[in-house]
Amino acid sequence: MQVADQSSKEGLHVGLGQATEQGGRADNQDFVACYVGRARGPLTISLVAALSDGMGGAKGGRVAAELAVRGFIEACLDLPPTLGIARIGAAAADAVNRWLNTIGRSDPELNGMACTLSALVLCGRSTHLVHVGDSRVYRMREGVLTQLTTDHTLGAPGTSNALTRAVGAQDSLRVDHYKETVHLHDRYLICSDGVHGSLSRKEIHALLARRAAPKETAAQLVEHAKTSTDSDNATAVVLDILALPDTQFADLELATADQPLRNAPARGDAIDGYELGEQLADGQYMRVFRARDQRGGRDVGCRFHAGEPRLRHVVWRAARAD
Repeated sequence: MQVADQSSKEGLHVGLGQATEQGGRADNQDFVACYVGRARGPLTISLVAALSDGMGGAKGGRVAAELAVRGFIEACLDLPPTLGIARIGAAAADAVNRWLNTIGRSDPELNGMACTLSALVLCGRSTHLVHVGDSRVYRMREGVLTQLTTDHTLGAPGTSNALTRAVGAQDSLRVDHYKETVHLHDRYLICSDGVHGSLSRKEIHALLARRAAPKETAAQLVEHAKTSTDSDNATAVVLDILALPDTQFADLELATADQPLRNAPARGDAIDGYELGEQLADGQYMRVFRARDQRGGRDVGCRFHAGEPRLRHVVWRAARAD
């Protein structure tokens, strides 16, 4: 269980606290780590917090949880943020899944090992969640507690410990991704099922709403959880957003990075009421077509200019020439 520095000198400041208890189990198969880094540029991932709950045997589950968390964080930091955080999260989770699945099939002592993975990635002023399994992420905002993840279990969420998705269980993985704009004073909770399975939503809300220091709040959540009958491993990470970087153009670029590329206009396309015909000119940033005005019934020329070429989401605009 590891937690990195709690602040960045470049505008982001967070409060972090974590706690874990073995509960009534023979050992603790939960693993959590948090990375908080100094901004090296406007698109730097400034925070990654990830928690895994191991399954598939005592040794295998603990190994899977640690490998999943460490591997996910390292993969996120190695990939360029301009790729888009949704793609980074999916790629990082997929790489970890293939790694664990391969180890589980090749090492008899770790056969069948798998784990949950719930991670929070902060870049600019956007928060991205990557989630598989039945660990959870909650957000407290202005006194309202919201569960941001959905349990991947049989039947209704939270009614069964049988997972329908887990990291390492199969050679392919489908992850949930959720994105939102982070607000000042948001409070996030990442926890294993040993916490949310033992405490009611009302109890979790009450402990978070006290606004004690993150470390104290995490310890209270785990302490209350372990008093339940047949308690499981219980792990909680509490994260408070105390200060945020200034809004920059980079945030707009990140907002469009996850959007699909629009294809350049081509003959036969109908755009804004103009049916494109013969292409008359083609340049790096401009195309000219002979076109038919579908509303006016006349032949026109349409010229398309590409938007800023650095942006992944390119918008084309047309100027009519009689």
